[in-house]
Amino acid sequence: MAGWIGKFLTVLSGAPQAGGDEVADPNVGKYSALEDPVDLAFVRRFTQSGGLFLYCGSIDEVVDNLKAVGSESGQTHFFVPEKSLHNWFQQAGLSVIHDNPLEADAMATTCHAAVAQTGGIMITDAQTQGLKFAQLPSIHLVIARVSQVVNSLSDGMSAINKFHREQRPLSIITLKGKRDEAVLQAKVDPNKGRELYFFLVEDHLFTDV
Repeated sequence: MAGWIGKFLTVLSGAPQAGGDEVADPNVGKYSALEDPVDLAFVRRFTQSGGLFLYCGSIDEVVDNLKAVGSESGQTHFFVPEKSLHNWFQQAGLSVIHDNPLEADAMATTCHAAVAQTGGIMITDAQTQGLKFAQLPSIHLVIARVSQVVNSLSDGMSAINKFHREQRPLSIITLKGKRDEAVLQAKVDPNKGRELYFFLVEDHLFTDV
């Protein structure tokens, strides 16, 4: 999957594409992501924290990447509470469970925002059927639109407030890679040991689900 990461980073940075896997740039500093386009900044921070990133520019790529994650993780049953995602999983030959997370060791949701400054992914209880972190499977796929990548937490909150105009969510969950510094330093953090995949999907593809 590193090949997809390398491809996406190359496209956004405008650098010539080299063969093989992505090579770490020793000149990339701690704060360099803030100077990148928000898409690239998020990908850098997210993957540095142990998150697994996949870019999907077509329906075939969505389906193929779902198959790859299912094969890599050894999972065929996914808790997918949002019906809008079911078709893609069914096309990938994966079983969909929509009402009981205990029947699956992996899950998938959409998100409200992916934050470039932190590498965190903001979802709400509306996307998890009101379940708490501890009740969720430890393998989590997040499927997001390109337009949902934002710069800051305040931008992410604005996106949530805009989406939930009528009724605010009861809880907001921030997903982070298991090697994120804050996750590692915390004695207890629901992100500890969580395998997190992030599918960045072109916006127009969501009209086909």
